[in-house]
Amino acid sequence: MKKLTSLFLVLILILPPQAVFAWSEGGHHIIALMAFDLLSKDEQSKLVAVLEKHPRYIEDFSPPEKLPNDTEVLRWRVGRAGYWPDVARKQPVYNRSTWHYELGPALILGDASMMKVPERPGILPTNANLETQELHIAQALELCKRTLSDKNSLGGDRAIALCWIAHLVSDAHQPCHAGSLYMEKVFLEEDGDRGANRILTKQRRNMHALWDQLLGDEFTLNGTRKRIVEITGDADLVAKGRFAISTSGGLDPQNWLAESRAAAIENVYRPEVLDSLNLVARGMTEKPVPIELSESYLKNAGRVAQQRAIEAAYRLAETWRLSLR
Repeated sequence: MKKLTSLFLVLILILPPQAVFAWSEGGHHIIALMAFDLLSKDEQSKLVAVLEKHPRYIEDFSPPEKLPNDTEVLRWRVGRAGYWPDVARKQPVYNRSTWHYELGPALILGDASMMKVPERPGILPTNANLETQELHIAQALELCKRTLSDKNSLGGDRAIALCWIAHLVSDAHQPCHAGSLYMEKVFLEEDGDRGANRILTKQRRNMHALWDQLLGDEFTLNGTRKRIVEITGDADLVAKGRFAISTSGGLDPQNWLAESRAAAIENVYRPEVLDSLNLVARGMTEKPVPIELSESYLKNAGRVAQQRAIEAAYRLAETWRLSLR
């Protein structure tokens, strides 16, 4: 595991900062492919048949050059399904900006009455459909599971729902997507720290971007293969993935989000981060300054990302399986 955590550290330090929105392209590919590998051959065939009905299959699912064979082309398209909702951010017809995160707090420090802390989203509105904009992770997941499960839904809608399920299950397991930090004198507004986007780091543009890229940045064939082998070859991580679907409530998105908020409190907002923000709270600086995260922080973050990835993969496989029956 020392080699593995060192790999994550190297990736964090050498990759250039970019605008990112969720687990980056590499991360979404990895989670979707690990889930796909947990399905039976028949279930995989059903999934591929649905995906081929995607209304932007030709435009958005044309594979990169130099993939060695048809198997790798197919696997790239499955990984692309998990990433596609981020591709769709540039497509007004399909972009759903609020679906990618859960509204509300992960952590409140100070007097909540001095902050504009929003309520968590309620149940899925009865009139919601795939064109509804103002939904959040758990609501959108419920909608997409219903759509994919309904054999009478249009083929294109089922394909879009399949992609969103892959994306949202993954995002629900990213600690920075499950809520925000609200901190007296620092993050008072309704969006708080915007899922750690407002916490600047020296290793990355901000804390959210750093966590997004812990599973890799852009898709590369060898990089994706290597990370999948590293994660699925770790007996402890595999045990955590299996436990994630065997425990009571293991397939409930609200539980996934609660786990992510707990992970954020323990692993994102660690003392070295809060100590820096407290300088603002105490009036010693006017605004948060970029934090140079310790090697210990980065190594721990890499391991947490691996665990959340395999838990997401096992839960995604089950969610796909149940929805494709």
